[in-house]
Amino acid sequence: LNLYRKQVCKQADLILAQFLLGDQFDKEQKRRDYEYYKGITTHDSSLSGAIFAIQAAELGDHDQAYEQFLTTARMDLDNCHHNTEHGIHTASMAGTWLCLSAGFGGMRTYGELSFAPWLPAQWEGYSFNVTYRGCRVNVSVQPAGTTYTLTKGRGITLQHHRNQVTLTSETPAKTLSTRPLPPQAEPAVASKAQFVRN
Repeated sequence: LNLYRKQVCKQADLILAQFLLGDQFDKEQKRRDYEYYKGITTHDSSLSGAIFAIQAAELGDHDQAYEQFLTTARMDLDNCHHNTEHGIHTASMAGTWLCLSAGFGGMRTYGELSFAPWLPAQWEGYSFNVTYRGCRVNVSVQPAGTTYTLTKGRGITLQHHRNQVTLTSETPAKTLSTRPLPPQAEPAVASKAQFVRN
């Protein structure tokens, strides 16, 4: 069969492993594997796009991160896999939140809660909530800054772009600078989807 003469991958489980166990891989290995699998992955699985969006964001491929986010978020709205009539893609719905929190928000839990947020050029801002070790934190990313607000729990210490941030019941909110996109990054082509306009 002609298929056996080609390298194709439905979804790249290695890219998922490098997200879940990201502290076990160096940046160069992540980039090398991401570039390899980006070329051969068909994303025929609705689980695939979200993980590629997260890794693309971490590696600075912001256009690809945004494109994969839109595909994930609009999976059933646009009937991307031509099978929505058989039922919704629940994993894509969860994947949309992961794109927002772990992709754009850079959230990781490698021993501690950390964030590395950036703001897509198409958006004015976004926010999400996360509960970690009994504490709930609202993360609001705006051009003027990223605000972390403790909404439940006694206190938590987290990382913002490798800077330590401590939230307590006495000081429940702190705002730090939102990292802009690198100068060489071009805004992605405007899409019919305009998410989380504040």
